Amino acid sequence: MKQSLARRLFRYLFGVSLVTALLSIVAIELFYEDMEDTILNLELTEEQAFFLNQIERPVSQSWRTARLRAFYLPEGESEALLPDYLRDKPVPYSAELELPDATYLVLVRDVDEPAGRLYLSQDISIMEDQELLSQLTVLGVLLGMAVVGFVISRLSAKHLVNPLHRLTSQIQATEPAKSMRRLDTRYADTEFADIANAFNRFLDAIEAFVEREKSFVKLASHELRTPLAVMTGALDIIEKRGTLSEADRRTLGRIRRATDGMHSDVDILLKLARGSIDSDEYRKLSLNNSIEDTLEELESSQGDYRERLRFVPKQPDQTVTTDPALLRMLLRNLLLNALKHTRYGVDIETFPGRLRIRDYGDGLPHHITERLTQPVLTSRSSFQESSFGLLIVQLICERQGWQLNVVQSGESGTEIDVDLNPQ
Repeated sequence: MKQSLARRLFRYLFGVSLVTALLSIVAIELFYEDMEDTILNLELTEEQAFFLNQIERPVSQSWRTARLRAFYLPEGESEALLPDYLRDKPVPYSAELELPDATYLVLVRDVDEPAGRLYLSQDISIMEDQELLSQLTVLGVLLGMAVVGFVISRLSAKHLVNPLHRLTSQIQATEPAKSMRRLDTRYADTEFADIANAFNRFLDAIEAFVEREKSFVKLASHELRTPLAVMTGALDIIEKRGTLSEADRRTLGRIRRATDGMHSDVDILLKLARGSIDSDEYRKLSLNNSIEDTLEELESSQGDYRERLRFVPKQPDQTVTTDPALLRMLLRNLLLNALKHTRYGVDIETFPGRLRIRDYGDGLPHHITERLTQPVLTSRSSFQESSFGLLIVQLICERQGWQLNVVQSGESGTEIDVDLNPQ
């Protein structure tokens, strides 16, 4: 599952701010601890020097202030005079002792003259309480920094992504047309302006390409219609001579029907290539009659086709509003495709609002079956990989708003439905 860029930016920014805050707090805490230890040690060292000057005789002595206790034991003297937490300590000794009721900083050292040991015990409970308060304060500051970092990260991520959302919305709103609207390039950030400019150059290239294709289609239309017009004119001249036998007239009729059909097919193919079908040429057509006409046309081109094509008109007849040449081309390509994939018969059936073609061959290749379920313009595969006849069928269905469905395709044959009235 893909993640939102805004969410990722927020996580990164918030993570960086949180890590920075944690490192800052840890550094402050370590500095505070080091400073506290330094101050206490310096203070205890000064106290130690003071009490060393007070020792003049080798007798047990003790001193006490508000937070400090000092003891001197001559060499060989029992430690009974000492509090429990000072007994059995090695010499020298310096450490912090945490007791249930208080915390002490303890220092034990030898005394050379008179020989013995000096014990110093400083009550630092107040400082420990102050340290706890400081730690709570630091924790509060950390939470505050986390909240501030959260807000700043959220706003920063939104600020960074908003231009991208705007750019995405403009791109998604761009519809294929003769002249496509260009993207706004007024962005504060150079990167987004560069993306918009690049997309606009891409649109310029597309429009130029489409314009070249349209020019080519116009030229192709002229080049294809010219020989057809010559053929039609030649047929008219031959008929006017009146020297044809009955068999020649039938042959000439077949040539004329093929020429007229080719003329209509060229017009339809050019319209499909341009993506425009003139609704002025639409008529209400009988589906049964259109199928019968297509069957006769196929019979004239290949004698055995009519025997393999099975069609029983159903009543009541259905009407289809479309261009006659479009419907004829759709039927012819569907039937030719079915005949190509089987040596047996092909069934044509009509249902309310639907046409079905069934053959009994080996089925269509999987990649063609899959492609027929996708729009032509969004298919990633090239046209050359598809059957040309089925590609024409698919284009006609898309232009007319009909639904092309492959009901089944396998070893038992292929069924293709054309829904003429999709919901």
